[in-house]
Amino acid sequence: MNSKFDSVKTFLILAMVLLTSVGIGILTVDSKEEPKPDVWVPTEEDIQYQDSMWHIIDDTRRSVDTIRSVMDNIIWKLERLEYEDGSWDSIRYKKGGVIDRRRNAIEYEFDMECGDTIDVSATMYYPVVAQCDDTPDITADQTKIPDIYNCSHLNWIAVSQDLLWFNGGPIRYGDTVYVYAGHKTGAYIVRDAMNKRFRNKIDFLESVGTDLYSFQDAKLIINS
Repeated sequence: MNSKFDSVKTFLILAMVLLTSVGIGILTVDSKEEPKPDVWVPTEEDIQYQDSMWHIIDDTRRSVDTIRSVMDNIIWKLERLEYEDGSWDSIRYKKGGVIDRRRNAIEYEFDMECGDTIDVSATMYYPVVAQCDDTPDITADQTKIPDIYNCSHLNWIAVSQDLLWFNGGPIRYGDTVYVYAGHKTGAYIVRDAMNKRFRNKIDFLESVGTDLYSFQDAKLIINS
């Protein structure tokens, strides 16, 4: 009887061991998870670093734009020979040459057939702080207006910035153009620039106190 009991006891122990092994195996299989992809989650320091780099690049871009503008201005000034009356000439052309005739057409017969015609509106302005800046007697090309109360005879105009070369336009400071605009028809020298909000527009420089006027259908002729 003891032998039979021992056999049963042994069988039960083996069965328990087997069941335990199977259970452990099942738990081991169930506990295995699918591998997760390696996803980078930026930290707060990472975000701050990227933001700082963006600002550095943006500041550099702005600096390059500023340097380019300053260099254009320096080159333009180096070209000029200034005179005491506020006028100037370019050092890069000779009297009577093509550029001289273009910039000083008032002194020559203006060639109406040689150039482009642009439809513009035209107004007038006084060289005063309220209509210019804190140096109203200095034009955009740095030419000084000798007398703000007696300057209409200079035949100077300002043009909207879309017409100027640095915005892809056909005009440079110092160019002489011909304007069809009622009693103001004639040749004028471009010395100044208007506010950025204006397009296809010109402003006649007038002595302080001149009666106001404007033209909606003026024409601007640019000699080529």
